[in-house]
This record gives sequence, C-alpha cells and structure tokens, in this order.
Amino acid sequence: MRARILWEAARCLRSRGALVPARRSLSSGSPPLEELFARGGPLRAFLERHAKSEVQLQARGPELAVVAKLLSEKELELRETEHLLHDENEDLRKLAENEITLCQKEITQLKHQIILLLVPSEETDENDLILEVTAGVGGQEAMLFTSEIFEMYQQYAAFKRWHFEPLEYFPSEIGGLRHASASIGGAEAYKHMKFEGGVHRVQRVPKTERQGRIHTSTTTVAILPQPAEIHLVINPKDLRIDTKRASGAGGQHVNTTDSAVRIVHLPTGRRKRMRRKRSVP
Repeated sequence: MRARILWEAARCLRSRGALVPARRSLSSGSPPLEELFARGGPLRAFLERHAKSEVQLQARGPELAVVAKLLSEKELELRETEHLLHDENEDLRKLAENEITLCQKEITQLKHQIILLLVPSEETDENDLILEVTAGVGGQEAMLFTSEIFEMYQQYAAFKRWHFEPLEYFPSEIGGLRHASASIGGAEAYKHMKFEGGVHRVQRVPKTERQGRIHTSTTTVAILPQPAEIHLVINPKDLRIDTKRASGAGGQHVNTTDSAVRIVHLPTGRRKRMRRKRSVP
C-alpha cells in the first residue's frame, strides 16, 4: 500500500524536527456523489449496514463486495496520507499532495462503480441496440450538434471495440445531420448505452451565428434494444388450416388447386391468409 510507504518515510523525516500545521486541505468529487456517500447519506448508510456481514454484499453480487472493500481500503489510505500534510518536510508534503489527488480520483471511480452495480440489471443488458439521433430545436445549429453527437457515439463504439453499422443518414445542407440511425453490437452494448436516451442540449455560439450570440440547440437520442433470437416451436395440433378452391370455368386447375389458405393459431386466435397467384402464360 502506497500510504504505508509514505508513513515509513515520514518516520525517518520526523526525527529531524517537529510537526507544523497543514497548509491546506484537499478535497474533490462532485457534490451529488459526495452527498450520497457522506456521513448519513443513503449509500454510506447502506455500505456501513452491510460492512459487518460480507455475505449480504455477496448476495447482491460478488463484484459489489469487492468494490466496496476496495473503497473502504482506499478511504483508509486517504486518511492516513492526509496526516502527512502536517509534516515539516516540503518534499514529503508535495509527495503526499500528489498521492492524495490520485487517491481521490480512485475513490471517485469506485463510488461511480458502486452506483452502477446497484442499478438493477435487465434482460436486455446483453443485447445489441439500435441508435437513432434526430435534430430538434435550433435549426441548422441543431443539425450540426446532431452530427457531432452521432460521430461521438461512433467513436465511443470504436473505443469499446463494438460493431457500428449506419442504417440511415440524412445530412443537412451545411454538413449537419437531420436524422440518422445505426446498429451497434458488442459486449454489454445496451447496458452501457441505455441511459443515453433522451433530449440532449447544447448552449454555444454556433458557426452559423455572425453576431456572437449564444444559441440553445437540442437533439433527440433513442436507444432501442435489438431483440435476441427466439426459438419458436408451434405444435401442429394448435393450427387449423382451411383451404378454398376456385369454382366455375377456368381451365384444368379449377376445383383441383388450392387458391386460398387460411391458418388459425387456436390458442391465440391469430390468423394468416395466403393466396396462390396464377401464372399468366
């Protein structure tokens, strides 16, 4: 553990002088995340409640138990390292500050990971998906924004090594995008993309603006899971097949060839009609 190494260095350096007050306190993290994991916060209370029984965390998933343990160890490492900010040695203080910054980033990542692990999984998490983007309010600027959004998802799919296949692409006159869709396939593609759906907004000075005014533009993103292959088995006993034949004058095939067939699925009542097309000599 890196904090233990710092503590050993501190013991050697403290023999040279007394402690001095810390120059500053370091903290990071977004306020909403910190509120969730603060003392008395819902996620902090959840982790403390299950900390005494690892079996309860294991019941929610082995990965959650591992991440929760890593978070506890990393927070302990952070508290131990923060004491080094009081040391009189400037080099040690700088080393501690750098270590604290790295530790805080790791803690934030672990907290985000815990939140994702607590989100209930869906049957479609392993499915591929259909991505649709449509320009909203904002005219040509919204279309430019939509083009950037579509390219962003394409680059993200390449980063995740997913398959990305454009299905539709309707560009605008100045290089923007009115509407586009794509098929994305890969490991847990829908699980990582399902929360991207909705209206996305940007406020900026667009390329189409000459007076430097800020415009608000929107684009709509839809994430649709692709259905998995279904193995459908129909019992022939559940089908009723009715046939009809032509009558009257019409040649040698009259009264001998089924010209219309109706299939009824008895359990559901669904019907399918089919007609035989006559070939024209």
